[in-house]
Amino acid sequence: MAAAWFFAAESSHEMRILESKTLHLGRAGQYEWEIYKGLPVEAESLKWHFDSKPNETEYTLLLRQKDVKLAWPVLLNGKKLGTLTTAEPAQDAVFALAPGVLKEGENVLEITPPPNLDDIEVGPVRIIPQPVSEAIGGGVLRVAVTDAATGKELPCRLTITRADGTLAALRAQPANETAARTGVVYTQHGKADLTLPPGEYVLYASRGFEWGVAEAKLSVKAGGNPPVNLQLAREVPTDGWVAADSHIHTFTYARHGDATIEERMLTIAGEGIELAIATDHNHHVDYAPVASRMGISDRFTTAVGNEVTTKHGHFNAFPIAPGAPVVDHTKDDWSVLIPAMRATPGVKVITLNHPRDLHSGFVPLGGLQFSSETGKHRQAEALRNVDAMEVITSAAMQSDIHLLYRDWFALLNRGHRISAVGSSDSHDVSRFILGQGRTYVAVPDADPSRVDLEKVWQSYQQGRLLVSMGLLAQVRVDEKFTVGDLATGLGETVKVTAKVYGPSWAKADHVALYANGILFREQKITDDGKPGEKASVTWDIPRPKHDVHLVVIATGPGVTAPYWEIPRPYQPNSKTFNPRVIGSTNPVWLDADSDGKFQSAFSYAESLVKQHGTDAAKLKEALRGYDQSVITQVASLPTATVNP
Repeated sequence: MAAAWFFAAESSHEMRILESKTLHLGRAGQYEWEIYKGLPVEAESLKWHFDSKPNETEYTLLLRQKDVKLAWPVLLNGKKLGTLTTAEPAQDAVFALAPGVLKEGENVLEITPPPNLDDIEVGPVRIIPQPVSEAIGGGVLRVAVTDAATGKELPCRLTITRADGTLAALRAQPANETAARTGVVYTQHGKADLTLPPGEYVLYASRGFEWGVAEAKLSVKAGGNPPVNLQLAREVPTDGWVAADSHIHTFTYARHGDATIEERMLTIAGEGIELAIATDHNHHVDYAPVASRMGISDRFTTAVGNEVTTKHGHFNAFPIAPGAPVVDHTKDDWSVLIPAMRATPGVKVITLNHPRDLHSGFVPLGGLQFSSETGKHRQAEALRNVDAMEVITSAAMQSDIHLLYRDWFALLNRGHRISAVGSSDSHDVSRFILGQGRTYVAVPDADPSRVDLEKVWQSYQQGRLLVSMGLLAQVRVDEKFTVGDLATGLGETVKVTAKVYGPSWAKADHVALYANGILFREQKITDDGKPGEKASVTWDIPRPKHDVHLVVIATGPGVTAPYWEIPRPYQPNSKTFNPRVIGSTNPVWLDADSDGKFQSAFSYAESLVKQHGTDAAKLKEALRGYDQSVITQVASLPTATVNP
């Protein structure tokens, strides 16, 4: 295994192999993830003693790493060279050894652990007597990616791994048209000149959820190599839907992560996002001038937003008018904070971000603030001024992919009209993939550079949205009502059709229909990897006794391929990681009692208790035919002293 990872040039007599195998670092008797349970821990930290002569020129330290979540400092003779890359996929880590860093006689290389548990893999490890530019060079490869349908150049992501799947160290040109990290290159025009060591590689070209993946196995030689021409085909039909990521950061303004604002433009285009909403922490950032200067503004539409980052939750507000003041993020009281966001000139949409994440000791939908059964929240009145909440945040996933859906259903049952959205929360070029979690907005999509933003904001407010992370789900009721609609004029039987879409590289195995958050129907899916429509399922259901909101959720096995690998949960509550892809609708609101309006489960509960008071027998009889969502709300009311 180790030999396959080494470069072909390793026969140099000066090369020093410090470690030839892969070592597991962690803490004996503990494990971060189930996959490490029972595996021997070679060490908590690593230290190699080796003899050397002083290096008169730059040398290169090269090692393989995997599953690094926290900062692991790397030191040579007591001086810090840097830290391992905080990233889960197996990849090369490269450190420059400046002239004179190595000394005569014994030298010591150390990799030291963080304070908290972090199971990682390290090795092989070696020192190459060449500067970094030469150590990760030697072979030149020209790559061009085009649209299979039109033959035109296509912004995309290139992912390059060694034969064993390790993301490979490389360089990419032209610098102003590419954003490169270990094993990953985003290219503005589908073209890149890659420099990498001679060896065996696998090259993938991809462009986000709607497109297929092209793959080529390569044997790179020293010097020039034959050009590689790949084509990408569009695989998922999204006519009438715009792909949006409403939670995007840059290092330029957030000061963490690694994507500069120029690199961010390349990742937006390369992942096929058509509406990019800038939401750096407590900043109003406009992507449009940068996109125009780079000549990439024809690929997407931009909007100015702000992630209002407080000690009591993170919220996105957008769009924001030029010159608008920045909201005071020191305000913790939602009854003050949220109206201040709403009063910001231009703002049409406010979203509650990653509501189960712990920041500054506060969880927006945590148990101290919120009941996940009844949907009751301490800040209920302020929350009514929030338009949407993230149920999928691909850079901050939950261990239970349905947890935030259950929270959302509880809020809907309580009477809140909050749309579900998906986003990436990406701060990086490649660590967390921009647009992996995304929202599809019901708006004409013929020209991605001229999206009708007023219609976009209306769709957010009306719930005409689909949530996607690897799959896309759609729903129709009686063949005419869809997400955001009030379905009226219903017969005794209601026809519900769910369709599931996805690319060839993502599979679906399950689709479910939820009524007021209660699993109502479900169907297994057999997916042979075909692109486009994965399944079409029709359920004929009896018209409910009371109004209900219908939501479809489709899921499937997680993607583990290096071009779209699903990250582990951000703040896990389980040591087991079971990655899943998911796609969901927003509600279709069923007007089951034909009064021309929608009444929530909580509203029904209030009317029943008001009518029948605390008479247990009458209340129990009145609840016949009502589902658990109404019964739960009845039990939550203080005037209902009996449990029906």
